[in-house]
Amino acid sequence: MQKGEVPTVIIIGAGLGGLTLYHSLIKNKDKKEFNVKIFERESTPQDRWQGFHIGISGYGIKSLMRCIPPSVVSNLPKAMPDPVPGEYHSISITDHTGKVLMKPLIKQVKDFYEITNTHNGFILTYRDILRNVLCEGVPIQWGKKCTGYEETEEGVWVNFEDGSREFCDILVGADGVHSPVRKQKVPELEIFDYGVTFINADVAAPKHIMDKLLKIHDNCLCQKTLGLNGDTTFVALRLIPLENFKDKSEFHYRTTIALTYLTKFDEGPDRIKVDDNDPASAVEHAKFMIQKLRPKCEYTDIMLELWDLVPKSASTEQENYPFKTYNTIQRRKMQDINPLSVNSWKTSRVTLIGDAAHAMCPVLGLGANNAIQDADRLSQALLNYYSPENYISCIKTYESEMLKQRSADVLKSRSAALRQSSPVGGYFDILIRNTIMKIINFTINIYYYVNSFIFRN
Repeated sequence: MQKGEVPTVIIIGAGLGGLTLYHSLIKNKDKKEFNVKIFERESTPQDRWQGFHIGISGYGIKSLMRCIPPSVVSNLPKAMPDPVPGEYHSISITDHTGKVLMKPLIKQVKDFYEITNTHNGFILTYRDILRNVLCEGVPIQWGKKCTGYEETEEGVWVNFEDGSREFCDILVGADGVHSPVRKQKVPELEIFDYGVTFINADVAAPKHIMDKLLKIHDNCLCQKTLGLNGDTTFVALRLIPLENFKDKSEFHYRTTIALTYLTKFDEGPDRIKVDDNDPASAVEHAKFMIQKLRPKCEYTDIMLELWDLVPKSASTEQENYPFKTYNTIQRRKMQDINPLSVNSWKTSRVTLIGDAAHAMCPVLGLGANNAIQDADRLSQALLNYYSPENYISCIKTYESEMLKQRSADVLKSRSAALRQSSPVGGYFDILIRNTIMKIINFTINIYYYVNSFIFRN
């Protein structure tokens, strides 16, 4: 780029991080102007299911609000509606029978604006709708799968599967855990496999089932149960009835359900064959694993009821489904990427944000918030450029902070996930686990109370 020309930034990946970065660079054009292009490997916005319920925290909202223009802010309620009566935006953790072990006293908010003034609050959000909101007005170039890049002294050539090439001054990989950009930039960086399988889906859950769960979990919208064999179940919902649902006999709620278990349980003589491309087969597999790993009790029966609600066919049931699900059920390995697990990270015109740099397991709910914050910090760093000669120093400022903090977050999430996936043995092991959980809950709530008092004063 010649001095005085507008630098070109190419973003690979139109997920939450990539879209947030696009908006921020465009929004701040009065400070520094960029020619921003964003490419996505999917052919259309509907090619792939874009996620489930996620919790957006205070720091995630702060970054998002800094990055997006007012026109997009005005549409955020579509993805993160204001809390309604009866909702408690927190997490409840129980044993497999529904006995409460942990329930942090999360500060409740009236809307997403108020979260910016909290230190521990969050609001449960529809990830797919948030992505749709961030897509509005963005000239995404669809069907452009990046296969690699070539760095020169003048800039970066980006190569695509269709044979085309694009030139830019700065390349940002926001293309997820299997990022081609990361694989080339840091080829030594490996994905860490937990030895845990994760299955999740969205269902339309009837009120009578939700009433049972909300009573057990005291209206918490995020509900986790710990089994005896390293297995967990997870439920997340908003108490906002689905409109125009075909069953008018009672309210139904969009609900995310998940099951995790040690992958080794997929082996053995009693395993059943599962076809991940067949929703019905995947549902039966999830139910089989619950019955295999959980003692029969009322809570187990409720989980089986929920899994039986998952659409069994992507082709025949989708048309009448209240929310679009392109992959009705997903089974995958629980993995992460610790960016500081290698020493070969070299700052250049190519950088990474979100899962491309530091994919995390979903246990602590940090992934989406961190991707949004990455976009915010990178855009703020790039606003400090004054010539092509200092692009790399601006990127280094971002990467130095990102690598240190995200590595800590990855390891914290990993530690929590591995602890919860550890099987417990007899009565005394269960007693010790439950006692530790209750002590941790007490400590967390004391910490939250003290901090709330400090912030209030």
